[in-house]
Amino acid sequence: MSSTYLLYPITLFAGELHQHIEVTIVDQRVHTSFCRPEKGCSLVKPETLGLPAAQMPVDQLTGTPIYVSEFIIFPDRTAIDSPGFEGLEGDMTPGDRVRYLASGHLSYWDTEKRQWSLAPEGVQIRLAGGLDLQPNQDCGQVFCIPKTVEGFTLFNRHGIDGTPSLIVGEIRSDGSLHTHLDWIIETSQGAPDASIGAYMVELQLITETYPEPSDTLWIMFNNGLALEDFQQAVAGRVLQSSTDTALADKLFSWAESSYPSLFPHATTSFIAFGFYARCYQNGVCVAVKDNHIFAVGGEFGANIVMLGEFDVLTAQAGL
Repeated sequence: MSSTYLLYPITLFAGELHQHIEVTIVDQRVHTSFCRPEKGCSLVKPETLGLPAAQMPVDQLTGTPIYVSEFIIFPDRTAIDSPGFEGLEGDMTPGDRVRYLASGHLSYWDTEKRQWSLAPEGVQIRLAGGLDLQPNQDCGQVFCIPKTVEGFTLFNRHGIDGTPSLIVGEIRSDGSLHTHLDWIIETSQGAPDASIGAYMVELQLITETYPEPSDTLWIMFNNGLALEDFQQAVAGRVLQSSTDTALADKLFSWAESSYPSLFPHATTSFIAFGFYARCYQNGVCVAVKDNHIFAVGGEFGANIVMLGEFDVLTAQAGL
């Protein structure tokens, strides 16, 4: 590595967190995947999440794909209709209905503890806009078309409330799908003032023709975090096995107090291209990756240099 580019923060914009989940049928079963922008859908770039260009957000421990979104504050609610669900022309059977199956518990990224855990008590995410079919005995005929009613699902730290499975949408005549539901974060009393942080829910998809559930997918929402902090929440899942971000922050803080001329003015850590890093006003950046400490800029020069092994330096610092 001979460039300082990898260790400097990227300018991020909230709109970059809009995306679609691609839905198709593979081997008689619903299959979900990161969609393909060349086909006209929206996909969050890995670089926006502080990941290397070729690394999609996949949980390091379970291999579960993570689709990201960001809540928007409206006058009466905090909500978003992303991610949407999209299938390409010819991918599915016209008239078939896609349903979601909600499961798991609402997860939460605590910015102070730098870890994922259950969401705070009294906070929930409401998934609204899904449809269900109810018997209709009022049409005066022998066979009545079922009524279509709108429902909702609630995700909280205890599990799932409301209706756990609703219709996402019906496949168009050309075999395609494009639909959005509403995700709303709120208190258990319906107030739009849930705790700031990152949240994550769990879903599977089925259709009426193909009832075997898809693999599990996770949807991670940013609720009021600076995007640099949201990157850390992503790293807590995607880079969990390679970087102990809490320990790295302790080492950075120790270096700031021990060597103030090299690392002046405490600053915020961020994720970029697999590095967990901090940059300072004097042009110095220091970072952790693959159990090694790197530095660049200022007294370290224009080329990235390795300072030593992460676990050895943390031990020497008494951490």
